Amino acid sequence: MKIIHGPTEIAGQIGILTKYLRENGYNVGGYNWFHTYLNYNSNIINTDLYEITKVLPTYIDNFDLFHFHNGETFMQGFADLPQIKQKGKKMIMHHWGNDVRTESLTKQLNPYPLPPSYFSDEEIRERLLEISEYIDTAIVQDYEVLPYVQDYYKNVHVLPLAFDLSNTQPSYPNINNDNPLLIHAPTNREFKGSAFVEQAIDKLKSNRTFTFKMIEKMSHSEALEVYKQSDIIVDQLLCGTYGMLSVEAMALGKVVVGFIRDDVREQLPIDLPIVIATPENLHKVLDELITNPKLRHEIGKKGRKFVEEYHSVEKVGQNLINIYQNL
Repeated sequence: MKIIHGPTEIAGQIGILTKYLRENGYNVGGYNWFHTYLNYNSNIINTDLYEITKVLPTYIDNFDLFHFHNGETFMQGFADLPQIKQKGKKMIMHHWGNDVRTESLTKQLNPYPLPPSYFSDEEIRERLLEISEYIDTAIVQDYEVLPYVQDYYKNVHVLPLAFDLSNTQPSYPNINNDNPLLIHAPTNREFKGSAFVEQAIDKLKSNRTFTFKMIEKMSHSEALEVYKQSDIIVDQLLCGTYGMLSVEAMALGKVVVGFIRDDVREQLPIDLPIVIATPENLHKVLDELITNPKLRHEIGKKGRKFVEEYHSVEKVGQNLINIYQNL
């Protein structure tokens, strides 16, 4: 089977999944036209709309399956979808959140307001209607995103974030460390609730010993080197789920702190090791972790095990292959 992924790389997922598929005998191309300071470049070809458009007719003729990401396809206005459909090729749309998260539904589901998506609610609705006219099957990363797309597609699969553990060794928090390193690494401060993180840190500074670093505008590879030195990583406090930073941190054996909505938590494995906090109680949660190095070590070990069992690319990749085979 010849498969093409694109056009938007989110959290390194195209690169991770295409590498696994190639290793398992599939002919796969991964393409990205969304370029940021994170500089994801593993197992993908970074390109642009102009270059993709030139070769797209050949791809449509020769590839069997088109796995699109982030509510985008290779042509503006989804002009490629009828062409691919006419050729009888298989298609999947992989939604990641901000491409489908409407303000109206967010207000119903989430206790905290989120910054607006790339598009208005009406634009999101129109885009989903147009995409689902040609594509029957969608994938989402978790049950936080699911409600935004479940009414549009015939089939929606929940596929957890994939992580390649082969080159990542854990470094668990030291039980003798009385000056833990706390990290917060927002790509979008408003979305991550960074103001609440800073407020909590300010409350703790006067009577607790710790080091705090805010990681911003740093390439993904550079940021990973800093994460390795940390003890506690505070992820996102508003969205109600966890993202790739949390998965990377747990794989490294670090304590992850973030807000998980109750309805989302009910759908996740019972052994989820993320320490749940809200903007209101974050300083209390961090206080307990800062003063208890043994607890940090224990949670770090649980985090690594959780990624091995739930997010390893071997398990996620095999689930993706099963989805492909049942299209």
